[in-house]
Amino acid sequence: MIGIIRILTISFIFFILTANIYSLPWPVFPDSTGREIGNSYGQFQCYYGDNCTPYAHSGIDVMVPPGTPIYAVKAGYVKAILTTGAPTHWRVVIGDSAGTGECEAWMYAHVDQGSIISAGLSVGDYVEAGQYIGYVVPFSTEEFHHLHFSIIRYAGTDEDWAEWGNWPFVGDPLDYLDPDSDPDPPVILNAYGDQLLAFSLNEVASYFSEGAVLGGDVDIICHVYDYINCYDYKVAPWGLEYKIEGDSSIPWTNSICFSTELGPYSEIYNEILVYHQDDATCNSRGDYNDREYYFNLTSNNGDSVIEYADSYYCWHTAVFHNGDYKISVRAYDHAGNETIDSMTVTISNSFILSGTVTLEGDPGDLSGTVVRVEPSGEADTTDYEGDYYFPGIDGGSQRLICEHTGYSAADTVLMMNRAWQIDMALEYAPYICGDADGSGAINLLDITFLITYLYKSGPAPSPPEAGDADNSGALNLLDVTYLINYLYKDGPEPSC
Repeated sequence: MIGIIRILTISFIFFILTANIYSLPWPVFPDSTGREIGNSYGQFQCYYGDNCTPYAHSGIDVMVPPGTPIYAVKAGYVKAILTTGAPTHWRVVIGDSAGTGECEAWMYAHVDQGSIISAGLSVGDYVEAGQYIGYVVPFSTEEFHHLHFSIIRYAGTDEDWAEWGNWPFVGDPLDYLDPDSDPDPPVILNAYGDQLLAFSLNEVASYFSEGAVLGGDVDIICHVYDYINCYDYKVAPWGLEYKIEGDSSIPWTNSICFSTELGPYSEIYNEILVYHQDDATCNSRGDYNDREYYFNLTSNNGDSVIEYADSYYCWHTAVFHNGDYKISVRAYDHAGNETIDSMTVTISNSFILSGTVTLEGDPGDLSGTVVRVEPSGEADTTDYEGDYYFPGIDGGSQRLICEHTGYSAADTVLMMNRAWQIDMALEYAPYICGDADGSGAINLLDITFLITYLYKSGPAPSPPEAGDADNSGALNLLDVTYLINYLYKDGPEPSC
């Protein structure tokens, strides 16, 4: 047995010397084949029934038979040898540096205790890359024999490192291991009946019915899984992105990428439901035999750090104009495989817009101001008190325009994501009848200004009455003709 281990160790070291310097070999032999992964990093786990407490898986489970030799992927110092409970949970932690300073460390778990002793390992020992450190113990769950492999970062004495509950888990080992073969792209399933995605109110398990129009603050939920060379166990994909296309858009935005730090054990329990959805409708499950993963795509601020505050993020549909939008989801893995799927939804929001318009001076009766909203196209005319009221304006950016005869027009742009009360004051604007461009004189430029306004979507005269040369109450071609007659044919003077 010792001779075989020596031969395997020599082969393992040879591979390390010839491997890509930016990659690490697998911790089990042979390391050159695509390894079966039974649980992925960050994956939702919840064992032993509905009353279990979910948590994020802290490493990868490399599926190998009991007795498989384990080798150090990187040189370093033994920081801890311990069990977290059962005899099957012995582990070896090898850090990048000696002493009590902070360093990263590689943790090899479910190692046979006797094999660790036989390998001659003790806390504080220096370990070469490729050195044999023990073999995989038979796991307590039938047919789920594996090496659990994690990356942690910690500091302190030997006793500190032995306090296993305090270690932060800081990354996905698959980011470092080579080769990383995986022929299968992730699979995106329907999340809600026959509908690709599910939609609920932000942080509330209150779902929009299938095909319903959406509004308010919305969480977008997808249903997805992956295989990594092991077809008995679904795992989580390495990453998810989404984008929204329509009148307004959100470009491809990171939802979750499991290259991120998960934190210590306390946080992998607390933050698992930031990015996983687990309720009666979208019920994530992570047992050995029952696995379904629902991801809340919008519970992220776009970076790769998982934080509890991310749960407050969502799709604020009210900042989008009402209409149809295409939502696309991209799921991808380490090997470069990806799956993209999409669906179209309709959003509709409605908000009250009201206010009072006042006119410079003391006009008495304030009625007659025309208030328009664009692009909604809604219009209202103020009453005697100058009040206007719109019972339902679409969401998104809206332009509010106020016009009153003899006064300068006013406009402002609003983000209609809530009810607004906007009061405006219009200034008196004396004008010359026929001076459509407001230059202070009537000439050919006013004719050109009116033609541009009427037929080329140019700006309107301000006030509009300045262009109403024939005093008909409307701006049209007859006003152009009236000005031509006045300027060049001795016609009557404009009279607005």
